[in-house]
Amino acid sequence: MLVPHHWEGWPHELKFDQVSWMKDLPSRCYLSLWLRWPEENGIDLPDGADFYLISFHLEAVDHEWLEKQAKKIKKPIIVLFDGLFYDWPFPENVYPFTYLYWHYQIKQMCEWFPRIPCNQDKKYLASAFCSRITQSKLIIFTALAEYLGTDRCLLSLGDHLEMKNVHFQEYTYNHVLNSLSDIFWQKYCGKNFSIDNYDQSLNFQKFTANPWTPAYQNAVLHFTNESYHYSLMSKDGTGKSYIRPGPFLTEKTLKCLVGGTAFVPVGQFDTYGALGRLGFKFDYGFDTTWDNNRGNLTRLECIVNLIKSFCQISVQDLYGMTRDSSEHNQELAISNRLFQTCENQNQNTIESILKKFS
Repeated sequence: MLVPHHWEGWPHELKFDQVSWMKDLPSRCYLSLWLRWPEENGIDLPDGADFYLISFHLEAVDHEWLEKQAKKIKKPIIVLFDGLFYDWPFPENVYPFTYLYWHYQIKQMCEWFPRIPCNQDKKYLASAFCSRITQSKLIIFTALAEYLGTDRCLLSLGDHLEMKNVHFQEYTYNHVLNSLSDIFWQKYCGKNFSIDNYDQSLNFQKFTANPWTPAYQNAVLHFTNESYHYSLMSKDGTGKSYIRPGPFLTEKTLKCLVGGTAFVPVGQFDTYGALGRLGFKFDYGFDTTWDNNRGNLTRLECIVNLIKSFCQISVQDLYGMTRDSSEHNQELAISNRLFQTCENQNQNTIESILKKFS
């Protein structure tokens, strides 16, 4: 994987160079790093530490689990995550910090898949993967297939379907999305679409992080279909809303940067914004302001409308609109400048943590 597997222990036991600074934390700080949906995996923070430091980089922040842990142990919990925490009403003994790991993932990606000359043989307008079927993924797959056509797109559709991931096929308040959902269940569900010879046995980032495959090199625009797409949520029983920490990004997005591929983020809001703050550019020549739309369904509808706007555009025209930004992003991603920018931001976080907790 691009991120180490979950590790927990005390600072003196740490053997990961990229987080060696944690050895300077007090000895009674318990570490639980690179968590991956700990609620589902039955992970609990142990009693007995003076305070705790945990990180989420392999999966999104499991804040329901975190809130339970904070209530149970009542000691300070430092939380590290690539994105921002917005207005999430975190417990008073939780201390969230932005700590970037994207640059380590990109570095590993470049080592696994060295840059190769590309002939820029753009034959398709767009591409998208939908292996694990979710609400957002099935909507985007259907919109691309219906509005742009399966002959103009590289599309993958698998059969990994859990009803909880599609909200048990319940209708939303959004007519546009409901109509596309109906089309998916009637026309596409159960059918197989493939781009290459990928199968579930290759579902490891050592394989899926390859930026030089046809989906990224033969299509102009990739729709990322990220693992997690929820931002604006309601606080149970309060009637209040808040924004979940984000954006959570995986190789689905990061390999677009390395591969020089223009992309539309199908995930949490503020994806263009978060990457833009690191120096990436998205001057694509089409509207990207919907990236600021916090609503999950309204943002998804904006992406559907964007797809519709591409109906009459040619592959070469779309490539011409996006090429400069994509080349800039690729050069930045594989350069030391990005790594240093991320490390500088992390250093500020490290100094703040050590000052407060050492």
